[in-house]
Amino acid sequence: MPLSLEIVLGIGALLHAFFMFLELYPWPWPFALKGSPLEGSLTDVQQKFVAGILHNVGIYNGILAGGFLFALLREPVRVPVGEVMFAGALAAGIFGAATLESLARYLAAVQAAVGVFGLYLVLAVKPNQVPLL
Repeated sequence: MPLSLEIVLGIGALLHAFFMFLELYPWPWPFALKGSPLEGSLTDVQQKFVAGILHNVGIYNGILAGGFLFALLREPVRVPVGEVMFAGALAAGIFGAATLESLARYLAAVQAAVGVFGLYLVLAVKPNQVPLL
């Protein structure tokens, strides 16, 4: 498998592990909401509720990071697992960008789209791998 595919999958794993850290770390105020219109306008109960939601999103990012790492380490299933991980990240990023007012959600969608594009670009170089999507 080309090194470029390993790089694309490795970047996906690292980014989602980083997102997971930011969302699961017990910040006093959810890190993803810094600079948003909600910052400073929520009560303590509301902040705890939002932090719980972000922790849940952190688990999602951990699952994606693990999936990308699995794809990176398992040669026989590298392409199909990578496709599923990037497709899931892209769907979540598009939904988040459409429903949330946060720059982070747009960045997640762009990162996933770049990953999907990179995966198919690598596959174009090695045409015997048939993409599932």
